[in-house]
Amino acid sequence: ARCLLAASAAGVPVAHHPLAVPGPDGELLSIDVAELGPSDAEALLVVLSGVHGVEGFAPSALQCDLLDRVGADDLPAGVGVLLVHAVNPWGMAWWRRENESNVDLNRNWRRSDVEPQANDAYDEVHDLACPATPTLPDVDDLLGRVAELAAARGGAWVRDAVTVGQYRHPDGLHYGGAHTEASNRVLEQVAGDRIVGRRGALIVDLHTGHGPRGVLTLLSDEPPGSDQDRFLRAHFPDAIVEATTGNPAATTGAKYGQIANGIRALLPAGSCWSTSAEIGTVNDLEQLAATYRSRWVAFHGDRTVPEHAAAVSAYRCCFTPDDHGWEREAIVRGRSLLDSAIQATQTIAADADRRPTGA
Repeated sequence: ARCLLAASAAGVPVAHHPLAVPGPDGELLSIDVAELGPSDAEALLVVLSGVHGVEGFAPSALQCDLLDRVGADDLPAGVGVLLVHAVNPWGMAWWRRENESNVDLNRNWRRSDVEPQANDAYDEVHDLACPATPTLPDVDDLLGRVAELAAARGGAWVRDAVTVGQYRHPDGLHYGGAHTEASNRVLEQVAGDRIVGRRGALIVDLHTGHGPRGVLTLLSDEPPGSDQDRFLRAHFPDAIVEATTGNPAATTGAKYGQIANGIRALLPAGSCWSTSAEIGTVNDLEQLAATYRSRWVAFHGDRTVPEHAAAVSAYRCCFTPDDHGWEREAIVRGRSLLDSAIQATQTIAADADRRPTGA
């Protein structure tokens, strides 16, 4: 509602894409799309929020802030901005990372068309990560067994087993689904209608969680020294830029079925760049512990039970901390990111002017 109000105040039309699932109070949920600037802008900055629902609140605030600060007349020549608000509105409303089918949308792009590589390692950790205990599971037991696995297999093995994405356990973590979910079908339609055909684009998918608290990290599934790696480093010098492939120092692995990468692949090579932009919150083990308990509540608990409700609240606080200092830092870092992204998109538009039409 706040984002729709900001768009209305700015005189920016919004296209609504309702989903057939209700919020906690039965409210209508939709993916909302607002476009600033000329409809024929050569280059487009695309800003996504709420792909992982519970992470969507700071990104939503940043989209509202952009609507408050930047009008169509403030944009550089040849540049437009497309805001896609709440890619996973169900997860945002219910404080879950996944959608109503327990699908991680950022492992699900074009799932109906692609058979992803199997994540055999996840099979080994599923029962540990997703117990069917009669009461809330013990976090100390989880962390102890994770430490044992890390000692035996290595921390990177455990990390990738859990986070890369898996397609065999519908009740598991980071489940990529058996078919393309409704939200991603909407995004593919929006991309076809509004992004494909541009001469260039920059896709910024806003997240929270990964990285040092309050610090901005730009993730790229291209190796160090690649064109995309150089582009991000040149235009976002104040952010940590982390290549997740070909990088022994990476703190997270490359994922299957990511949305920003999927949209980028719809445009000609060399004309579109993408990143998952993370504003750090708490450490990985704290996130894992909170995910463990919140996921148990989703499948076995009752959110009206105080202990279970507290587990869900703790999970939300991992990704949107109740901390005004963190909130201020997130706005400052995110505002700088989006302002720099507009300027970076201007260079894409300028490059498009220098390319032959159809190149």
